[in-house]
Amino acid sequence: MQEENVIPRERTLRLLADILKANNQEVPFDVPEAWFDEDVCPPPSSSLQPSEPSSDPQKQIFILCKKGKVEEAYNILLEAQKEDITFDSHGYSHLIKALLSEGFLEKALKVKSIAETHIKGFVLNDAASSLLIITQVRRDYLKDALSSLTTLLKRDGVPNPLAITRLVQALAQKGDLESICAVEKMMGSLSSSIKLSHMLFINNTVLAHIKNNNLDAAVEYLEPLFTSGKLSSDTSSSSISYVFRKLIEEKLEPALERLGAMAEQLANQFGIYRPVTDLFLQYINTGQVDDARFLLERCSAIGEQKRSLMTFIAQISQQPGQVQKIKLLLELIPDFPDVKNVYSYLMKSYALNEDVASAKALYEKMEVEKLHPDELFLKRFAVLLKKAGEPVPFTEPPESFKFYADKLRKEQEEHSSDED
Repeated sequence: MQEENVIPRERTLRLLADILKANNQEVPFDVPEAWFDEDVCPPPSSSLQPSEPSSDPQKQIFILCKKGKVEEAYNILLEAQKEDITFDSHGYSHLIKALLSEGFLEKALKVKSIAETHIKGFVLNDAASSLLIITQVRRDYLKDALSSLTTLLKRDGVPNPLAITRLVQALAQKGDLESICAVEKMMGSLSSSIKLSHMLFINNTVLAHIKNNNLDAAVEYLEPLFTSGKLSSDTSSSSISYVFRKLIEEKLEPALERLGAMAEQLANQFGIYRPVTDLFLQYINTGQVDDARFLLERCSAIGEQKRSLMTFIAQISQQPGQVQKIKLLLELIPDFPDVKNVYSYLMKSYALNEDVASAKALYEKMEVEKLHPDELFLKRFAVLLKKAGEPVPFTEPPESFKFYADKLRKEQEEHSSDED
């Protein structure tokens, strides 16, 4: 997802962080603030008289927000406003974030205005500011979103990567090169600290040129980044898959043809295979088999790009219904590098789809080819067979999936280091 500049929702990030922590793994990103998970609401301000929870307006707002009834919470605030009842900054911020999360931009800004009237120096926290930017982008209020980002950064706030990504992508769709450059400059070194991919700005600058119908400028900008070595040709951090995916999705054939020609030239003249491999894999991903086949015929070295190919397979094996894409790769590249690992990912896909027949056929195929399956492969196969009520024709590896996944990952990293 990082490679393609696709940013998961904050709830997804929190779930992923919980999974990683439960398995004693490092969380490689900032965990977004959970807005509605507080077991205890912050205390109401001193301006409110002590009362029962049901008659405490601020507490009512917290409860309603937690239940997703944000419009009711907003109405309570308006009634409190008429009676000159004020809240503390927690109350206003909580309601603003709840309204923004439901897309009620105008109401959120109204609450912000009320808060600023009652609380000197009231400002949105980083999470609320980021959500404000995202909501403004959704409404196509890009100038307002840029202004919100500027305000946040001026007070040394830290925006959420999702907010920056959505803003830059929206600017690219408008062909607004100047603003993309401005955002990149504003973010500066902060981009790396929040793990924002540098390809976000590069890919969207290319798309902005294309949206301005300036294909020459797009190529003149992108090609030197590879030929100069600024972008490594063999790492996911230099992927332009996102650009090719957008061109295919939006059916921008002239641009796809021009950037495809550039990718082939980089491969054939400079030995830089990352762009052409990205294009090949996007053809696979979108079911354009003939285009993928013809591209492979013109640039056979694509079949030797083990790292990029295996990364793609690892990604799609985690999604149901993607088995045919892996099979297609094996069909187009008969001498696929590290086919044993590919079979392991195939078994993962079969287990995900609960496809016992195909899993059995794959196991038998490996026996015929005299390939010894790894322990993770066997563990997945054994669990799948037992779930289907069928006998397991070998001794099931006794440890957990995590144990064998970690073991296999370590072996692959050591092997990769030896190759380097």
